[in-house]
Amino acid sequence: MKNIKKFRRPICGICLVAIAAIFVAFVATRSSDSLSGLDQGDYMIVDVHENIESQDGIKELISVMNTVNIAKMVLAAAPEEIFDYIGEKGFTEYEDNNDTVLSVAKKYPDRFYAFCTIDPNDSSKVTTAMNCVAEGADGFKLYNGHSFFYEYPLDDDRMLGLYNYIQEKGMPVIFHVNTGYYIDQFKNVMTLYPDMKVICPHFCLSSKNPTQLAELFAQFPNLYVDISFGYKDYLESGLIRISDNIDVFKQLFAQYPDRFLFGTVAVVEDDDAEKDSEWITDTYQTYRDMLEKDTYTTFYVVDETTGEEIQLKGLALDAATLEKIYETNWATVMME
Repeated sequence: MKNIKKFRRPICGICLVAIAAIFVAFVATRSSDSLSGLDQGDYMIVDVHENIESQDGIKELISVMNTVNIAKMVLAAAPEEIFDYIGEKGFTEYEDNNDTVLSVAKKYPDRFYAFCTIDPNDSSKVTTAMNCVAEGADGFKLYNGHSFFYEYPLDDDRMLGLYNYIQEKGMPVIFHVNTGYYIDQFKNVMTLYPDMKVICPHFCLSSKNPTQLAELFAQFPNLYVDISFGYKDYLESGLIRISDNIDVFKQLFAQYPDRFLFGTVAVVEDDDAEKDSEWITDTYQTYRDMLEKDTYTTFYVVDETTGEEIQLKGLALDAATLEKIYETNWATVMME
């Protein structure tokens, strides 16, 4: 019996050390991956639109989300051409990115939604969509209204089965549409599927024509937009455009506060040295500043001669409107 007692003590000691190590790891994981890392006195922001090339930087992305107080994020799958454009048209490797966003959302369900994308030329679109839903997809992202990926009219019979499936499932779709080219086709789709919850990103590419956007809102109660601008050149132009027409945009937000959603689309890539955590943090914060402040500066808009950041006018939205954009409009879309 003495020998047994002597043998048990070190084993128990090892157990205690192991348990302590597991506890420390658990606490560390919760602090970064759960909502405990957020400022509970701030808005619990939902970012409804981001692309990630792989899972490699997901921990860093969660850390950035915590810094900007983004509680949850939609990861919208994309073809390889979004991440690595080599000058040729195509819609490749999107299945791999579908798997990526689905995997991340499964691993971090409190922090991410997964939106699958569908190739417009996939002859089995509905089956592909059904398989995504079976794997846990929360919605979809369509690029067939993107001028680079445009192959045939948005209201073509080849797309109608997919639209109908999305509407029947009651799931939202991020529908990238260049309304400068395809607005009539887009209106036809919206008319055919009045219950399909559509998020048209980048102000529905209508920030140059806010009157047109207001008309779309008035005509289609199922239409939402996110406030992102996309790539950095577009973001710079968009921020300047809003600053130069601040009263027009304030009126638009005041008239349709229930239709705007917070989105960023920094496009998180693996091999872009510029897009480190600081860059992504500053990009996300820029969108918050645009919505919340009277004036602000950002590294996106600088004086060409001096390199100094130029002061821009912000929307300075009231707390009730910000809460809608950051939280409750999305809850309505998702019926949460």
